[in-house]
Amino acid sequence: MNPITPDISEIICRTKEEYADSYDTMTWLTPQKAAEASALRDSLIKAIFDRPDKGPDWAFAGTKLFTHSLSPGCSLCGSGGWSCLFINGICNGKCFYCPSTQTDKAQPVTNTLEFKNPTDYADYVRLFNIRGVSFSGGEPFMTFDRVLSFLKTLRSRISHPLYIWMYTNGLLVTEDKLKTLRDNGLDEIRFDLSANAYHLDALKKAVGIIPCVTVEIPAIPEDLDKTRPLLKTLNDEGVNHLNLHQLRCTPFNRSRLTQRNYTFLHGPKVTVLETESAALELIRHALDEHIPLPINYCSFTFRSQFQRAAAMKRNCLIIRAAHEDMTSTGHIRTMSVIGDEKKIRSLHEVLISKEPDTTLWRTTKSFDQLFFNAALWSHMDFTHVRLKVSYSSTSLEPSVSFRNPFKEVVLNRKKKVVIERHTKEPGIFLEGRHIDWFGHEYINPEIAPSDSMTQALPEELPDNIDVFESFKPGLAPYY
Repeated sequence: MNPITPDISEIICRTKEEYADSYDTMTWLTPQKAAEASALRDSLIKAIFDRPDKGPDWAFAGTKLFTHSLSPGCSLCGSGGWSCLFINGICNGKCFYCPSTQTDKAQPVTNTLEFKNPTDYADYVRLFNIRGVSFSGGEPFMTFDRVLSFLKTLRSRISHPLYIWMYTNGLLVTEDKLKTLRDNGLDEIRFDLSANAYHLDALKKAVGIIPCVTVEIPAIPEDLDKTRPLLKTLNDEGVNHLNLHQLRCTPFNRSRLTQRNYTFLHGPKVTVLETESAALELIRHALDEHIPLPINYCSFTFRSQFQRAAAMKRNCLIIRAAHEDMTSTGHIRTMSVIGDEKKIRSLHEVLISKEPDTTLWRTTKSFDQLFFNAALWSHMDFTHVRLKVSYSSTSLEPSVSFRNPFKEVVLNRKKKVVIERHTKEPGIFLEGRHIDWFGHEYINPEIAPSDSMTQALPEELPDNIDVFESFKPGLAPYY
């Protein structure tokens, strides 16, 4: 059972505010059920891994469970090289779990940026060094000409390797359209079979035409009797990958999910308990039956952490100063030492003698503070100084808000975007052994640890830093 920490209490309060008109009518996880659900999850994971073969594994800080292999698109998503272009906002499906209304054709959008012109989007992909693009919606086949225009433009304007895939419910798929997509460079197509009662007609058309055919569906618990036997069929039909994702509750789909008597989980976003159990059950079944179909469970904790980090990393590489660092979560880390003028000048002279790249540090005019990149850590003498560590996040905006520091990024003569910088932690101050602790934990693990490093370390300090430095490992706790 997970204790109710201040952070969890805050999340629960926010959830109650967001669902104020319906919170009391929803079935929320109780502490007793949380313990039972955690035990069930642990037993399923044990059953998945307790076998002689090497089929199952974890990726991305233990937030993504998969068997055999991940699709190239999923690998790009987790590593930060992916852009999802919502090609439209209209759909011909009636999926009960859809998180938002899909009645507006709209313009293509990604990361709050609208791209009416395919050339502008291609220039965005090129400048931000994006290695994977997906077309989503809505239903992309409802604006097929638009998809084709963006696909052709990307292939003609991008010279670096680019993996492109698209999502569909399959209702409008034809063999001719599939061949057109293939001939213009589509690498992968992903079918949500649950949107069409798990019919395989469209999928069968794609196998042998599109190089990689994937099925991506939510793990719907009441459909297990259909999806268990489906696993072997998908493998026999030549499907390359099966992606199972976790159902998420939104104010838009809340009433339909509630009607199914799901148990709701608190978290950064509300998710459905039973969908995670269903995904793990399907993975176990595939392994028990020796079905070699690669399966990947795309948990919400993976999506919320790694997809956000991916966007921030791209921004960070452009907006951060040379003396600043990028953390694994995509935050900008700013480190400086503060001391008297004599000490700071001495450090400055040492760096001049040892590091030819003078952009990796800078001092204030009064020489009471020296900012430095983590690459210089081994050259720093931290005696008689305080270390200040600050963290910032970034966002991509269509125009300048003038509320935050920003940098304009010119895509071409007609289109530019703006990266804004947001201070998240203005300053954590460390001295003495606590500086050594920080260096060992976050800069260079080879720094020899000692018991004195953590002596009198404020209890909340590691958590306050971890949120900017590292991903929360494993599947999300139940509460």
